[in-house]
Amino acid sequence: MKRIVYLDNAATTPVDPAVIEEMRPYFSEQFANPMTYAHSSLGDTAHTAVEEARNRVASLINASPEQVIFTGGGTESDNWILKGVLERASRERLHKPGHLVTAEFEHHAILHSALALERQGYEVTFVKVGRSGIVDPDDVRRAMRPTTVLVSIMHANNEIGTIQPIAQIARIAHEHGALMHADAVQTTAHIPVDVEALGVDFLSISAHKFNGPKGVGAAFVRDHDSLYPFVDGGGQEWGLRGSTHNVPGIVGMGKAAQLGRERLTPEMKRLTALRSVLFEKLASRIDRLTINGDVRQRLPQNLNVRIDGIDNEALLLAMNEAGIIAAGGSACTAQETVPSHVLTSIGCDVKEAKASIRLSLGLVTTNEDIDYATDVIPGLVRFLRSMA
Repeated sequence: MKRIVYLDNAATTPVDPAVIEEMRPYFSEQFANPMTYAHSSLGDTAHTAVEEARNRVASLINASPEQVIFTGGGTESDNWILKGVLERASRERLHKPGHLVTAEFEHHAILHSALALERQGYEVTFVKVGRSGIVDPDDVRRAMRPTTVLVSIMHANNEIGTIQPIAQIARIAHEHGALMHADAVQTTAHIPVDVEALGVDFLSISAHKFNGPKGVGAAFVRDHDSLYPFVDGGGQEWGLRGSTHNVPGIVGMGKAAQLGRERLTPEMKRLTALRSVLFEKLASRIDRLTINGDVRQRLPQNLNVRIDGIDNEALLLAMNEAGIIAAGGSACTAQETVPSHVLTSIGCDVKEAKASIRLSLGLVTTNEDIDYATDVIPGLVRFLRSMA
């Protein structure tokens, strides 16, 4: 049986067995709708499970339980926050289209939402990002206008893993009367995410990025009155997000949040060490290898490198044949042949962007996986360079 080394944890993570076990009863034995809790013992059990999960997610990010709104994932949370905040503030406070500030290298859930808002007449400024892959707070300050309603900067970039100065940017937003959102899909349960320390008004989270199930996420909403509902329906989630609760998914997210909180410090230390070994061994065996983005201010589990003289598509296919799963960029753009917008936004040319790969580690990554990857990848690079 071919060995599989999974180095694409930024795309998704395997569901923890303990999470699966906690979810299992809510598919069958405890199947009730949690909104029937007032007159059904089964409904009460489901309702209690949902609220326990809410408490666990709130504890992970240092929020109050009522500030955690369950959604269908990070993309839904991003869409809802940008569109809901812009619409409410523009209609009720400004009485004209408001202004959004974001960055050029955001996830497509943010970029495409921002472009959709532009088509509707809202104003959007896309802040540029330099080679470090870190947003300069002064650039955000210069982008602010009297009509700025919201600033949305991701906590850490999903491709290059660079961590952004969110607390500093949030202070700038608040000084100008704007609200602050951070997409924390890549950081939650991987580095400390504290909504009070960050000073954010909104945060987006996705369970499948920290060993929970797919199709469930959450939005931290500091003030329920700051945005319009994204899904109108039966009044679930304080009337902010209609639709019957995905009880198994929510329960799974809650368990993953609990485990993520318990493991946070040791996993950060372990993955930082593994990533260092991965880079050092690759750099010693492959010449013309460069890290994309800041070397230090980055996620413990992320290593994005440019390997001059290769095409990332050919290398990734060869790695896959050898059992090593990795990526050239975001999972959301895996079907595209265009170079990564993240890499081009930080100054890489097309050739450099298409010579880059993302290796992302996770809970399942072992020392043996790193040894195998660093033994195999250099030989593949030599072969591809010889063919070129």
